[in-house]
Amino acid sequence: MSRLRHRRSAGGVSGGAGHRDRFAAGIASVVLGLAMVVSLSPGVAMADEVDLTPGPTVVRDLDSPTGYTGHFVLHDPDATSVRFVADIMLRNWADRTDPTVYSPWEYRPGLMRGGGAYEVEMTEVGDGYWVTDVPLAAGANQYWFYVDGDTALWVTDPANSPIYAPDGLTGTARRAFNRVNVPYDPQRQAYEPLAARQIENPRPDGAHGSWSYVPFQIGGTTRTLGVYLPPGYDADRAEPYKTIYMQHGGGQDQSDWMNIGSVPVIMDNLLQDGLTEPAVVVTTNINYLGDGAAGYPNLREIVLPFVESRYNVSTDPIDRAFAGLSLGSIVTQNIINHDPTLFGFYGPWSGGVRLDDTTPNLAVPYIMFGGGAWDFGLPDPARVDALDDAMIQNVVVAGAHDFNAWNQLFTIFARDYLWKPEVFVLGEIDDLRAGVAGTTLNAGLRRSLTVKLDQAARLMAMGRTSMVDAPLHGFVVQLEGLATAGRVSEADAAELVGAAEKITVNVEHWQ
Repeated sequence: MSRLRHRRSAGGVSGGAGHRDRFAAGIASVVLGLAMVVSLSPGVAMADEVDLTPGPTVVRDLDSPTGYTGHFVLHDPDATSVRFVADIMLRNWADRTDPTVYSPWEYRPGLMRGGGAYEVEMTEVGDGYWVTDVPLAAGANQYWFYVDGDTALWVTDPANSPIYAPDGLTGTARRAFNRVNVPYDPQRQAYEPLAARQIENPRPDGAHGSWSYVPFQIGGTTRTLGVYLPPGYDADRAEPYKTIYMQHGGGQDQSDWMNIGSVPVIMDNLLQDGLTEPAVVVTTNINYLGDGAAGYPNLREIVLPFVESRYNVSTDPIDRAFAGLSLGSIVTQNIINHDPTLFGFYGPWSGGVRLDDTTPNLAVPYIMFGGGAWDFGLPDPARVDALDDAMIQNVVVAGAHDFNAWNQLFTIFARDYLWKPEVFVLGEIDDLRAGVAGTTLNAGLRRSLTVKLDQAARLMAMGRTSMVDAPLHGFVVQLEGLATAGRVSEADAAELVGAAEKITVNVEHWQ
């Protein structure tokens, strides 16, 4: 392997969105490698051979199992020891029965991040420069440091720092998720679910929206919202923009979705690909939303009015979405339990199942549950399925209780579910078809019922929601007649009628 030049520089790192120039330079250096020395700990280069530019550098590396090596340098002359930590351990997404947790060095196609934190002692190579190298795969990779054995303090990479909210968490109260983006190598990585994570990588030549922390007042105190505006945002556009509200988890604040969560990058790329609608994305902080048992009154009475008066966004709930991870999933579900009609779309991720199925109007919004396959907060699919009165989809991705899962869930939410009620309704109609097929009715009667469902599905797919009621009403009337005649059990009929009426309630609410 050829060697990197010995350099010491204060700038030009490759990492988050603000460091694209160096990222591009690192990727272009296909003839460069990292000289590994057996006498040092694994993944460390000798001082006279290593690039000592602080921050991360991603290097094209033909000796890496992923095709790329991440080279990390922390300059801390006062440290006596530094551990590099990253959520890059791997699990077998291609065979989820495999219990093995693999190291980044063991990458092969079919493995995905989700095995937890990789930790290694960094090597001090002189003058307070601490270094380590590790294979990395496509998308946003999160990392941090522990200095002098203090695992309570997740140290931010000063050369590649997230852009933190001015009123956010500090010190040991917050977790520092630094981000480094890695390209996809179709020969070495060779796995479509991993290729999909390229959506998290900035595209230098694409159109870019903007984001910042916007101050507003709560009880006489200045707080901030993270606000992303899509490329070409027009304050005078005739059609108001839709809004997506994103809620952080524990040890996080309104910073995280905008940084390691990659929301601005994902939105830019989805919009460039024509895979979602332009929307304003707002990140909130749980510390100022108000009492959860009261449905977060500051969200309803201050945050929403502030956003809807300052920006050209719709005030119609069907054009609003709210999603959150872990603690943010609990916030999301509390909002639903208090008033499901406040938002049209919800995303409770990695926070279990906490919905109250007796909540009025639970059939009104569209809810995408989600989590990582190896996530302790993964919603129980049986409990999700038992929420018969709600319009629900349940998504499982490769990942654990980490942003490996949450970045993917945001992508799927924005791309496949937001502003697409037909996806939820057509899923419910598919379930109805399966229910009809499972009855003891003869083939002719099953076909007669299914024809009505097919008609409802066609109308929904065409966007003619006001016409969906008619075939569903015909379906219900026929089923009730068959139950009265003893042709189908009352239990089967009641279950199918209830499912059809849920769709009717949902569709009529939004007309």
